[in-house]
Amino acid sequence: MAKALLLFFFTLVSLTCVAQKNKKPAKPQVLVYGHEADAFAAAVQSAQSGVETWWVLDSTDIGGTVIQGDAKQVKSNEGLDVGIWALFLSKLANVKEISDSASATAKLNIAPRIAQNAFEGITDTVEKLTIKKNLTVTHIEKSGKTWQVILSNKEKIKIRAIVDASKDNKMQTILSKSDKQKSDSVDSYALQINYKSSVYRTGVAVAQIGDQIFNIPLKYILPDSVRMNYFYTRAAASKTVRFDDINALPLLMLQGQACGAAAAYCAFFNTSSDKINTRTLQGELLAFKSFMIPFQDITLDDPHYPQIQRVGATGILEGSYSSDNNLKKFLFNADHTVSSSEVEPVLKQLYTRSQIWFKDKELDAFSLKDLLDLIKYVGNRGNELNTEVEKGWIKRFKFKDAYNLDTKLTRREFAVLIDTYLQPFNVRVTLEGTLKY
Repeated sequence: MAKALLLFFFTLVSLTCVAQKNKKPAKPQVLVYGHEADAFAAAVQSAQSGVETWWVLDSTDIGGTVIQGDAKQVKSNEGLDVGIWALFLSKLANVKEISDSASATAKLNIAPRIAQNAFEGITDTVEKLTIKKNLTVTHIEKSGKTWQVILSNKEKIKIRAIVDASKDNKMQTILSKSDKQKSDSVDSYALQINYKSSVYRTGVAVAQIGDQIFNIPLKYILPDSVRMNYFYTRAAASKTVRFDDINALPLLMLQGQACGAAAAYCAFFNTSSDKINTRTLQGELLAFKSFMIPFQDITLDDPHYPQIQRVGATGILEGSYSSDNNLKKFLFNADHTVSSSEVEPVLKQLYTRSQIWFKDKELDAFSLKDLLDLIKYVGNRGNELNTEVEKGWIKRFKFKDAYNLDTKLTRREFAVLIDTYLQPFNVRVTLEGTLKY
């Protein structure tokens, strides 16, 4: 039942709609409040995830600080121009396909008027999105499983989830007047991937700002225990990242995208934010080309980025920090080989049968034969697997080297085959990233 529901969710909500919006506003399920880039990202993602979304702008224009003043240059997120941030850059560059080269060029000169056209051009093509400009929220309160909101035009609406993307914490101030309970506080976290803590597995956004390369774990965008289904785009990393810095714009938009997807999840499944399935949410974000792990050497141009992202999020293959000309990077190192000691600990946690397979094995580098033997043993497959892999080696898997059982596998090949045949990403995880069977 759970797998069927997961497939249904992916099938239904991973379609980007290009039809014009209906003239008559539909009954909203998610409300997004604000006019900055994070509000844009949250509103677009919520609607693209298949949920009727009202975006209430406390302004007449979309974009806020991005469309004000002089042209801007963003020097962050090298190799991590993904998700809705990459979509925005593609509109700036006036290209149909998102590419790393187009994104890099667009970041050098973000002209306010062109940026405004990009924001409006994207929203004009999104179905299930109703934009209500130049309004404010005057009252908000929780009523059972829903939120009751009153706008400045006296309009009253009932919604299942809220994304607060107000720049100056305006909505939080309004809410605190009616909400007398004390909210839980969320501690700040180190802006780097730390494999000693499994929380990295729950990443929903990625960023590179200076020499800080990190992801945002799911729990840092979730609301507190008091305000269920209320997401605040500027909560995560607020103690350690200045959101008024233009170089934080990619992070802000990707956090907004994650909040929009999370709000849509709660509305779609009619559930509360504490019951979000991390892997389902991550899968939705990945379907819209956002990343979970900040591998800077595996970009959207790479045909294997989905498989590598999924395997990276399990921890089977870890990334590593390195310095190149005093520039810090976080790399997957796709062309390196894979040793048994590297992957054994996590594979044993994921698949109990693998404990027997790994007994007394010390492989400096996995060969294709070794990996196929492991997959067959763990997945109860026969020798037909060899034929299947050989047949799909070039066309299906898009590998460049020739099929050879004795070939020492690269991390790229290992990740793609493990993802395809053992599907470790389907094993659920808790908010702390521990495996949940």
